[in-house]
Amino acid sequence: MIPQRKTEAEKARIIANCPKCGGVGCAICQRYCSFIGDMADAGIPVDYWFRDLGKWYGDPEFLDWLVSSYLGNLGTIYAEGKILCLMGHRGVGKTMAACGILKKAILAGYSAHYTSLVDAVDNLVSEEAHEYRRILRLADFLVVDEVDQRFFGSPNSRALYGNQFEAILRARTQNRMPMVICSNAGDPDDIFAGEFQESFRSLRAQFFVEKVVRGEDVRRSRGGDA
Repeated sequence: MIPQRKTEAEKARIIANCPKCGGVGCAICQRYCSFIGDMADAGIPVDYWFRDLGKWYGDPEFLDWLVSSYLGNLGTIYAEGKILCLMGHRGVGKTMAACGILKKAILAGYSAHYTSLVDAVDNLVSEEAHEYRRILRLADFLVVDEVDQRFFGSPNSRALYGNQFEAILRARTQNRMPMVICSNAGDPDDIFAGEFQESFRSLRAQFFVEKVVRGEDVRRSRGGDA
């Protein structure tokens, strides 16, 4: 959840710096403020609100695919309801790409939701679990970030994270609703262990589109835009 004060502060900054109205308020900056509100409602992290894929410093082949085959075909992507799994080490742009998808979806009139796996599971075992399941089930485009091996290593963590994550996957795939998973793993099979692995392989074979995002850690090398 994005703090309301932060959202309003960013809206005020946009209006104050608007080159057209000089802070008075106009249709252009008001549309931008509306978009900021939509991104906040979707849970997109503030750090990615103003990041532009046009300033991408990562894998150029992946960016070409993302723009031409995914962002350029959101209607088809929505109809097919596949699970896009973005893999690669930290700082190569997985979250930036996933948030770029959600931002494009919002502008195209779709609903969107971003969450990390930890936050999703926390919400699913809370008192608001029923309403949160509804959000995960009904969002037109869903991103689940930080789906990593550390959550599936021990029997206890597998029982908690594995069961909840499988429920999310099944809810999305059964209704053919698109979803993006981001993981630092190099192969989805490296993420899961135990009894959940076989169930995941079945879903993977039928519904997954897998992309490895290559490159250096831009956050270290450039202070960056990945």
